[in-house]
Amino acid sequence: MAWPPVLARIACLLVACALRAGPAPALHFEIAAGDAEGALRQFSRQAGVELVFSVDKVEGVTTRAVSGDYTPLGALQAMLEGTGLSVVQDPATGALAVRRDTFWTWLKGPDAVAPPEASPKAEAVGTPASAADTVIKLPQFTVSVATASTLRPPDTVSGTRIRGQLLDTPLSVSVVSSELMQDVGADSMYDATRYFSGVSNGRGTGEGGILDRQDFRGFESFSRTVDGLSTLLIPSSNGFQANFEPEFIERIEVVKGPDSILAPTGSPGGSINVITKSPQAIPANLLVVQAGNLNAGKVTLDSTGPVPLFGSPRWTYRVIADYQDGKTYVPGSIRQANLSLQLRYQFSDSSAVTIKYFGQQWELTGAIADPNDDGWYVTDPSSVNGGTLSGTPPPGSGFTYGGWNGDAPWSHRFDRVNMLNAEFTTALFGRISMRLAGSMLFDNFNQDAGYLSAAAPAENWDPATGEEVSIANNFNPASAAEIANHVTSINRDAQIQNDFAANFDLGGVSIQPVAGWTFQQGTMPLSKDRTAPLPNDDLLLGTPYDPPHPPDSAYSVATNTQAHAWQGQVYALTKAGFADNRVFLVGGASRLWTSSESDNLLAASSVVLNGQHDTYLGGVLAKPAKNLSVYYLFSSNAAITEGPENEPIWETGRQDEFGAKGEFFDQRLSFTAARFAITEANLTSPNPLYNSDPAHNPPNILTNESNQGTEFELVGALSRSLSIIASHTEMRLRDALGRRLRDVPDTTSALLLEYRFPEGALRDMSLFAGGIHNGNSAGETVTGFTSLGVPELPGFYIAAWTVYNAGAGYHWGRYHFNLNVDNLLDSRFIWQPNGRTSVSPYPGTAVRLTTSVRF
Repeated sequence: MAWPPVLARIACLLVACALRAGPAPALHFEIAAGDAEGALRQFSRQAGVELVFSVDKVEGVTTRAVSGDYTPLGALQAMLEGTGLSVVQDPATGALAVRRDTFWTWLKGPDAVAPPEASPKAEAVGTPASAADTVIKLPQFTVSVATASTLRPPDTVSGTRIRGQLLDTPLSVSVVSSELMQDVGADSMYDATRYFSGVSNGRGTGEGGILDRQDFRGFESFSRTVDGLSTLLIPSSNGFQANFEPEFIERIEVVKGPDSILAPTGSPGGSINVITKSPQAIPANLLVVQAGNLNAGKVTLDSTGPVPLFGSPRWTYRVIADYQDGKTYVPGSIRQANLSLQLRYQFSDSSAVTIKYFGQQWELTGAIADPNDDGWYVTDPSSVNGGTLSGTPPPGSGFTYGGWNGDAPWSHRFDRVNMLNAEFTTALFGRISMRLAGSMLFDNFNQDAGYLSAAAPAENWDPATGEEVSIANNFNPASAAEIANHVTSINRDAQIQNDFAANFDLGGVSIQPVAGWTFQQGTMPLSKDRTAPLPNDDLLLGTPYDPPHPPDSAYSVATNTQAHAWQGQVYALTKAGFADNRVFLVGGASRLWTSSESDNLLAASSVVLNGQHDTYLGGVLAKPAKNLSVYYLFSSNAAITEGPENEPIWETGRQDEFGAKGEFFDQRLSFTAARFAITEANLTSPNPLYNSDPAHNPPNILTNESNQGTEFELVGALSRSLSIIASHTEMRLRDALGRRLRDVPDTTSALLLEYRFPEGALRDMSLFAGGIHNGNSAGETVTGFTSLGVPELPGFYIAAWTVYNAGAGYHWGRYHFNLNVDNLLDSRFIWQPNGRTSVSPYPGTAVRLTTSVRF
């Protein structure tokens, strides 16, 4: 079959959840007469429902003005009266679509229901619909299908593995929509998540960062799940180095605190679940070109629709491809080529199989390839006694803000990722949803870099108080030691997941049980770290350090390991609703089995970690009003590691959280307040008694870290034109002895305001302005003790900082333009401190223009 025409066909592929059988509530509409495409988009926003239409079918049509109270269907019919367009509503799902009138609709009249082949069936849009009121949807069935605000999707699929309304979910979840990612021009997950509560930067965060690394409630994250499938490479306990490509992402969900079910071995502060774009049945093609001074130079093609060769709407595809070669603020570039190939077959309204391939070839070159080593040494004599550093390197240090600072230009960090995911979903017996999913992940990492290796200044503490009183600075900027470092690793992981969920109504009591199991197996056949000396660098010359790359014979092997591991999990969870779903109880448990072996090929030794551990969650949520809920939740997680005596131990995280949630303006605006207490236990730390009596005390013991805090978050639409994200977090992450940890602020705040012009000459234009504030934080993590057994304290801190961003967007027919300006005031300050050997500069002003065209 020939490829169908692709002249200006786009799908705003959206399915209405709010329109069910029975009378629909009247809403107030204010929509001016005008271009059909813009008017239909305004209708979707004001109605809080989503709509299917094709731009080429409505092009050149002027709709009628609507002002007053209508049902959504009534408002849409009034808008289209006499335009040659008509409304199509699926009687089973309530989904709305707009089409151009044909002879059939003329013959039957304006209120005619479309014939079966024209109705916007769930099958046509790839969303299971049978038994919609009785079958619980597992998280990977589909992305959110109801949108009350472009910045605030009202539902979540993470945390408890059951799709549910955020208002009815007894934990803190922040949801990042694709619209928000587009509006802020997100080139990394952090670009969008930073506006939400409990999120701050980690080390190696952002476009030139690694691992999509962020801090959640103060705890650093090292991985993410993709469509519910783990990307943690279990032999290495890390995810792949490359940031996951934002162009693949439909939405991001940040679950605060330990996730007992979805990420049972993740960070105790929180986890990320990435929900990727999927094949759609209505043809849509999108070309995106991004230009700018920093982190730009990207071209993306996104195409989806029915598979032409098969001639059936049951077969759908999606292809996403992009290429980027952009300059970074720290000297260097980000280069990547990414590809996603997807195929879906819809057996029936409730059964489908989806296969998705994600390939990434990701590379950082130059100084940006050395995350955590691309800043400057802290050698200032005033950087003691808890002093606050200046935002720029001190004069005469040889370092410059945003300069090469000893990094070799030939440095590069390369990661090749191939991930193949498959998922089968179906409904069993009309009440049980089943999901069977699997993944194969291959990762090849190669880092070849040259950077400073001079010893950090020796620090001296007052033995009686633990205060740092001086440093012995032996760092010579005119002859600074350098090293070449070549790291290679290969990881091969495979996993399978099987989930079952149901919904039962037992005389006023709703019960939603879900249970499942996962199995993951991984091998790391190669992990080698080699080093070679480089000539000393004279930083005072002010020129880039560019030594010749060492020959292979100059390298010596520092580490050489192989590892293999497997991990299994079974879990069960139940959510029960009482009193007409005004009270919910949630309880669940998960058991983990882990077995891993790491072989040190240099020392001919092995570390074997075997064990099992149970994690739990339980909570209660009550709704004193329809739009208000209060809740309590306990959750926990665990990860096996090597203890002080080389024995296997489980590092455990647990959290108690109390909170309240409110929704206003028909779910367009939400407010969340939460109080949390997190403990991470069984951390290996130095023993304070070892210094004074080493004969009778081990050098290391097990201790805990804890964090207590309060969060506030306001997300959604204040009016039909003005949207907001506002968040504030106060917390105290401390080690067992009350010391602050590196790069963890006690206070974070963020504000994003977006205004969309509803009418007039600026109709279809939007403006946004945002700011992120981080309080001061320790520049180093100190774990030692003085000779008297007094805890040593951090010697220096980095100052609180605030950065402002702004942008604008404009729709013009098939085109969309986004202008984004990050760090609007070109502020200079330190972020991501890594101790005395590197404190990194915040990137300067970045201007990016993104142009999208639908065809």
